Amino acid sequence: MKIIISGNKKALLKNITENIDTHYADSLATILISKKEGSIKLITGKPPLCSHCVFTLDTSSTHVKDAQFSIDGSFAKQLPCYFSENEDIELSVNTLSSSATSIELIHKDTKSNENALRRCECVDVYEAHLTYLKESSQRPTSTASKAAIERVIFESTETMPFEFLEVNVDKQHCRIQRDGDVEEVHFPDNLKLPISMVLTEEITRKLDNLCKATDGDEIEVAQQGELLTFKTPEITLTYSLAGVEEFFAKKPLKFTNEKHVIVNFYGLKTEVRHCLAEYKTIKKADNALLYLSNNKAAITFITPPYEFVHPITVTETCSKTKNSESLYRFSPKVLLGINIGDLTQAKSTRLDILKYENGERKLGVYFSLENKLPHRTIPIEKDESQLPHVLALLEELYQNQGDTNTQNIKQEVQKDLFADVMEECDEY
Repeated sequence: MKIIISGNKKALLKNITENIDTHYADSLATILISKKEGSIKLITGKPPLCSHCVFTLDTSSTHVKDAQFSIDGSFAKQLPCYFSENEDIELSVNTLSSSATSIELIHKDTKSNENALRRCECVDVYEAHLTYLKESSQRPTSTASKAAIERVIFESTETMPFEFLEVNVDKQHCRIQRDGDVEEVHFPDNLKLPISMVLTEEITRKLDNLCKATDGDEIEVAQQGELLTFKTPEITLTYSLAGVEEFFAKKPLKFTNEKHVIVNFYGLKTEVRHCLAEYKTIKKADNALLYLSNNKAAITFITPPYEFVHPITVTETCSKTKNSESLYRFSPKVLLGINIGDLTQAKSTRLDILKYENGERKLGVYFSLENKLPHRTIPIEKDESQLPHVLALLEELYQNQGDTNTQNIKQEVQKDLFADVMEECDEY
């Protein structure tokens, strides 16, 4: 029989075959063909980390009949590579008597313009895959909108790198593990998720591919111990969360608020974006300084041949030490990764210097003034070696501004005197 699947399903095929681990000699993929449903089901992976996908057969398929068999995992893993973009996936199943004996395809090599015949012998159906299929259909799930899942993917990507990330809907916070340490940040605003979820970087990337490949608007989610399953109308994927119990058992690092200011974050980010966009040397150095005092803030770049200092409007500040001045070094590229669109009031954004118990410091960005946990944190380190230099630049700026203001006042006075003289002339 000839099995034809529409070329626009290639992304789904890639999703289901990429988790095949060919390190196992007995790695198998199982194929179930249903004449009545006009479908072909592909099951991959080793229990319990199995996945499956259902493809509707194109009407041009011929001599379709019920069949079930398994094939070598390496051959199945290469299937997406044997068909070009948007090319229909065409497979021939050769049968002898009533059992499948081989599956083959014509590989059209676009580089050499020479075709290759690729055939793989079939074996008896892998019973563990059938057991998985039955258990998967009975597994309880919670349904989330694809839009909500995509928001989780976005938030997760913004906080990379990490080992684990938990989105906890009950406690309204996220727990992130990096290098074995756990920290907490505020739950993303306006995110409506039916259940809590734990992700790894690898799962985040594969979930992103799933969202792009599926046509559905909803995704079912099930987390059972160290297994995480996602379901759409076409595909079911199961991933490993090995080590998640240790992650749950870890207490988040405690921190103290070393500095607290409310600033115009829009102005700060605008200055950073300008300097990185217009000065290649600054962009390459990826090094900026944040000056904070009781009532002042400034962003500074000291990257030869440039010396830039730009005050940032401070509307509120809190410091345990009076007249304290501090200087912190950070990556401007990382700062630009914080999306202003997520801030409720970009002109009044709370920034905290958070000092953790392990000695690290982070810049906490709060999307709302009322939140107790930051929404974003970026690494930042105290470095006051350039503090005298920064203070001198600020003093020079304020002095020049003072001179300019004095000149403007003198000009205004001269204009007024001139106007009075002209009025007196008009009277005569």
